[in-house]
Order: sequence, then C-alpha cells, then structure tokens
Amino acid sequence: MDANTFYESQARELIKRIRREKDMPYWRLAENLSAMGVDMEEQVLINRVNRGRYSFAFALQLLAALGVDTLEVPRPPLKGR
Repeated sequence: MDANTFYESQARELIKRIRREKDMPYWRLAENLSAMGVDMEEQVLINRVNRGRYSFAFALQLLAALGVDTLEVPRPPLKGR
C-alpha cells in the first residue's frame, strides 16, 4: 500500500473510530458542534462522517467536539518491508 492510499484510509476511519471509542451518539456530537458554533443537523452530520470526505478544518472541529486533546499521527509501513 502506498503512503497516499494509507493516509486516505486512515483519514476516512479516524472520526468513526474515535466516536465509537468514546461511545458518543451522533446527536450528542451534533450538540457539541453546535455549542462550538457549527450548526448541523444530525442526519447531515451522519452522512458527512460516513462519506469520509471533508476538510481538515471540519475534521479538527469534529475532533474537538469529540473531546480529543491530542492525536497520534499514524506512520505508513516502510517501503520494502
């Protein structure tokens, strides 16, 4: 797997994985976003997260709404290994 494919896959699954780990329903995530000034209906939020195609700025807003303070950036497997 090349680095680009690796990071695209990681980015798509990041928010979904963290939301599951924190056991946060989408309605609560939508409420947290709203408290930050990002108003979005629950179903629209679900659709955007499930599609996995959004700006880095929106990803940061989601991470903040999920209560993430720090994030470890995954490294792709080294070429040839």
